[in-house]
Amino acid sequence: MENDAFIQKRYGVISFISFVIGIICFFIVFVTPIRVANIGGLADDYITFFLTITGIVLSIIGILKKTEKRVIPIISLVFSSSFFIFWVIVITLLVTGEIEFAP
Repeated sequence: MENDAFIQKRYGVISFISFVIGIICFFIVFVTPIRVANIGGLADDYITFFLTITGIVLSIIGILKKTEKRVIPIISLVFSSSFFIFWVIVITLLVTGEIEFAP
């Protein structure tokens, strides 16, 4: 019997950090009172992009580790991708005519 078959999977620090970063990304992209992404501030967009890339990388590391459970890293990958999901939604709404291109 090999020891690899009996490794107990659990959530590690990487999973929780990526989850917190994912939640922060979701809030700064979609929640209006604290939204800092896409409102015209260059520094805010840099912060959002940095958090998005960091969250995605940590989520992928958490998914690929053999000793980690995969539920929290997958959820954090979706939350961390909220900046890109926002732009996919906006472009889809523009193409379908649901929102106007210019005021």
